[in-house]
Amino acid sequence: MHLLNAAPGRTANVNGEDFLFFSGYAYLGLSHVNEFTALVKEGIDRYGVLHPSSRISNTRLTIYDELESKLSALTGQEDTVTFSSGFLSGRAVIETLFTDSIPCYTIPGSHPAIAANTKLLTWNWQQQLLDEVTQSNETAFILLLDSVNPLTAIVADLSLLENIRDNKKITCIIDDSHGIGLLGKQGEGISASLPQLTNVEYIITYSLSKALHINGGAVSCSKLLAERLRHSPYYTASTAIAPSLAYAFIHAESLYNTQREKLRHNIATLINLLAESSEVAYYPQLPFFIMHHNASLDGFTKNKIIISSFSYPDPTGKKINRLVVNALHSKEDLEIVAECLR
Repeated sequence: MHLLNAAPGRTANVNGEDFLFFSGYAYLGLSHVNEFTALVKEGIDRYGVLHPSSRISNTRLTIYDELESKLSALTGQEDTVTFSSGFLSGRAVIETLFTDSIPCYTIPGSHPAIAANTKLLTWNWQQQLLDEVTQSNETAFILLLDSVNPLTAIVADLSLLENIRDNKKITCIIDDSHGIGLLGKQGEGISASLPQLTNVEYIITYSLSKALHINGGAVSCSKLLAERLRHSPYYTASTAIAPSLAYAFIHAESLYNTQREKLRHNIATLINLLAESSEVAYYPQLPFFIMHHNASLDGFTKNKIIISSFSYPDPTGKKINRLVVNALHSKEDLEIVAECLR
């Protein structure tokens, strides 16, 4: 364990000593982008640090309507409801929609935020789901999944939905916490690659803290569901996202685009340096490089490099070792970690 007393970026300081930092979830490195910090400060000057008030109060800030409208446009959904955390947004959807009367399936590895008492599919879940939906007499189904598994560097492929008959309605609840801000040309996340089908409804729930660096969560969905969520105690009884962060998000589009391109360049650079190495698994659009469970960490220790190495979600389970690239890393940093892997 490394105890840090300042926000890590390209490096992290541990007990007065600098280490290269290849861990964490701050993919775009925005905590070390001065222009982004300046936007947060502008937001603080205008709105204060917090707005400790219910979203259904008779005194409301218009900044939240602007934030939700921008997120709806980004994800291509009719409406968006924001919450104080990504976990809360996922639970709000589950508590609002889950019912024992509709068959519900969960893909292995899905985040606890969208976990429910459902049937857990096998790792060959595409074929299993297709078989069960096709053979069932039911006409409505719910599918729970993560768009991106950051522990395996896999992006969910939902093209199988195109093979389901039109008379079967599928509601897909997708946790896009590790896709939003990263995937798609403008960081629109998994929504950029979802098959558009008349019998499939997508509900996208996500944390804003990973790539977008906003402490909060959101659900992008239909207007009908959004209205139901706004009557949920998860929404009415919780404090909203800090308005200063909402302000920064609304005005930081060019910064997000710049940092996203830097990150993509770094990912491509490391992939090229690895030259088909069998020591790691990765997906070309993701910043995760998963190491084999028996890989040696000696090179990282010797070169003072911190990687992500802990058991998750079960703290008693096997450690998952992985490199997490961010937009702040230099080519020299990437060359060092590539040499460690080789």
